[in-house]
Amino acid sequence: MGPSDGLLRFGRQHLYLHSSERMPELRSGSMDVIVTSPPYNRGKNYDPRYSDRLPEKEYRQLLLRVFRECHRVLAPDGVFFLNIGDGARDQGKSEKVCAWAQEAGFHRLQTLVWLKTILGKGHFTPSGQGRRFSNVFEYIFLLSKTKHPRLDVRAVGIPYADKSNIGRYSQVDLRDAGNVWFVPYRETTGATVKKGHEAPYPVELPWRAIRCVPQARRVLDPFAGTGSSLAAAESLGIEGVGYEPYPQLRVIERRLATPFHPPPVVLLPELERSVRFLADRGLLVRPPGSAKLPAREREAWDTLGRVLEALRGGLPPRVS
Repeated sequence: MGPSDGLLRFGRQHLYLHSSERMPELRSGSMDVIVTSPPYNRGKNYDPRYSDRLPEKEYRQLLLRVFRECHRVLAPDGVFFLNIGDGARDQGKSEKVCAWAQEAGFHRLQTLVWLKTILGKGHFTPSGQGRRFSNVFEYIFLLSKTKHPRLDVRAVGIPYADKSNIGRYSQVDLRDAGNVWFVPYRETTGATVKKGHEAPYPVELPWRAIRCVPQARRVLDPFAGTGSSLAAAESLGIEGVGYEPYPQLRVIERRLATPFHPPPVVLLPELERSVRFLADRGLLVRPPGSAKLPAREREAWDTLGRVLEALRGGLPPRVS
């Protein structure tokens, strides 16, 4: 993988090293899915050559130019997943960005929520700074050129927790997971930078979005960043196109070269039943002399104790 005439190639992926304000390489109506997260204009350190504190008028014009090109290249029945979030002190920006996408010609179909953390699982930026509650979720606006695009929500469905619903709502053990997606960051690198970039999103996010579009053949990310959308497309065996004027080549290479495998789905009711089953049979007993166990093992037993206490009280487990 290396730059050649302003283009990086990796497998089925093509990354153009210029702004997506113009995408002359793409034919009109040629892309089936667009998944992207534009700059948030919140002072993030994307690249020294780019200011993430543009006056709102300039920020709006930048996104309008990109969104109009996105509208041109998206297939008539294609789908556009637009991810953006508010900061604790910057509420309402996401709605403005979505409105600009609508101004460019898109229909707003639905709002999804990307939940980054719950009960201590996952990472989020402490944007509240002790004076407001930190935002632990972002929005994903579902957009299209038509009000009735092709979409298969069960392609990223989950099993029923209550199996009696099989046959009532579906003939198979698979249900719509809903419009709240819990996708935690699996890891961070460094005290200030996640995965070598100021604002990446997990590959699982575009992977889910692409999976929802039946017979998707071509994916576009006009703000490619670390290449998450392209990595998702590559893992799904789909052609992807990205635009990034300030590429961090090593980060992109590493992400594209790492196959993505979705984590197994573990339903909380199933986990609770399993813990109850083992506890009722005396199989979850703290070993004698546990005070002398290594710290991580003691912590595990302490956590398990809190889970069992919560289950006995009929309360949701509080795991910290």
